[in-house]
Amino acid sequence: MFKHFEEEEVKAEEEEEKRRIEEEKKKKQEEKQKMLSVNETPEDKGKAVAYEHDPLVLLLQEQLATQK
Repeated sequence: MFKHFEEEEVKAEEEEEKRRIEEEKKKKQEEKQKMLSVNETPEDKGKAVAYEHDPLVLLLQEQLATQK
């Protein structure tokens, strides 16, 4: 009886891990798509296009600045 419960618990943990990995993959894909897309505001029309920076790049820049 306990073995059955343990098997069900392991199965649930595996499903949760799969779901978490899939969510991470989806989030990374959305971030990549966001990075590739161009944001243009009405003020930018006719001017150089403003790009959103990758959050990871911004984080690394902050870390480098604090190390100096």
